[in-house]
Amino acid sequence: MSDVCFYCDGHHITFKQFCQDVTQAQVAVKQTDAKRVLLFNTDSYQFSVWLFALIFENRHVLLPPNAQSGTLDQLASQCDATAGSIILSGKPQIAVLMAEQQDVSPQCLTREQFFKLFIGNITFYTSGSTGEAKAIHKHCQQLTLEIAALKSEFSKLYQTSNIIVSTVSHQHIYGLLFKVLVPLLLGKTIVNQTFEYPEHIGRIFDELAENNPEKMANGILVSSPAHLQRLALDNVLAPYSQTFKGIFSSGGLLSLTTSQALLQQMNIAPTEVYGSTETGGIAWRCGQRSVDEPWQAFPNIKLQTSADSQRLAIFSPYVVEQPYLTDDKVELLDARHFLLKGRVDRTVKIEEKRVNLNQIERQLVLHRWIAEARILVITNRSDSARTILAAVLVLTTDGQESLLENGKLAFNNMLKQHLLSDIERICLPKKWRYLTEFPYNSQGKLVLSDLEKLFD
Repeated sequence: MSDVCFYCDGHHITFKQFCQDVTQAQVAVKQTDAKRVLLFNTDSYQFSVWLFALIFENRHVLLPPNAQSGTLDQLASQCDATAGSIILSGKPQIAVLMAEQQDVSPQCLTREQFFKLFIGNITFYTSGSTGEAKAIHKHCQQLTLEIAALKSEFSKLYQTSNIIVSTVSHQHIYGLLFKVLVPLLLGKTIVNQTFEYPEHIGRIFDELAENNPEKMANGILVSSPAHLQRLALDNVLAPYSQTFKGIFSSGGLLSLTTSQALLQQMNIAPTEVYGSTETGGIAWRCGQRSVDEPWQAFPNIKLQTSADSQRLAIFSPYVVEQPYLTDDKVELLDARHFLLKGRVDRTVKIEEKRVNLNQIERQLVLHRWIAEARILVITNRSDSARTILAAVLVLTTDGQESLLENGKLAFNNMLKQHLLSDIERICLPKKWRYLTEFPYNSQGKLVLSDLEKLFD
């Protein structure tokens, strides 16, 4: 087990230094009586320091999925203070003063002892079936149970690796577990950045090899279907195929085409993890051979289905409600394996970001230009493996006049700007159609296929 725990801006940070920085941050936390702290930072090292400092000081940590103004405004009333890189009007920000940094001796703990102190409460935020921001509460004990399960289930993969690189954020449970918590416990080196472009990952491995040519960097890539799909189209990491020992994917379904392409390009069968913020990990599979590749439940998960709708229900140590009824339909093959058959609600994942179609529609009709709105999920013409959102809107008189005055492109952009206070840019509709009325049928119903024809 290496003493290095993070690689930041060309420098290795030891676990001892990490403990010292956590202890330093605890001093700042002790100086406030804030019980609920909103934590956001794109820097994985700084995020991790504050996360452990807050938990060790028995503060309830709130993790927003992003730092957009609409998200932060919605969560402001739920926190007493902030930490990390965000500032909220009227809320104190917990920060370490430079003058304090000389005066505190760090706790000398092993990694196992460190995690035994990881006892407290974390709340994640995501969109529920109603489209409103949904708070999902987790006890740290639930996370440590999942860490132990992942450590055991993927032990062979972790034993062959020493570097973790990621394209996903630690603000979400998948990134938190796979990029930060599991590697931190196992003594892996966590590359601090969250990578948007795969060529930057290659440069990091070149940098590591140059700085320490005697030590081979064996990496695990923690990623998502959207990033992996783009990677497979022009795989700039193929020359590093001997460097990578594994690829994790979660947040949505990885297409068969992408899975098989990565296997051919990098000689790695991606490991997909199925679950959600609410449930934690439910099942996994490695290397798709067909569209209906089964999922294998983790050992501590028991499966069943609801009799009426074949919705998956689980018995899991990661949730309080037993059994927990998911929003996915499945076909059980046996006690441990199942096939996914689609979702039962209007929450979908676009580029691995969960977004509720009702939420977008409600936000649109708040605008004075929009009388009615319907959001569809359609297949991208230029890339049949990719789905996008499309908006069909009935305009008010003001909206019709503005469309004529400004033109469609400018009109589209103004509506996108209206949505950005609550919807992440990646989840905005890509296609727009404007009508004077919806094509309701003789029974007064709006037929989905009639709207989809607008995009043929």
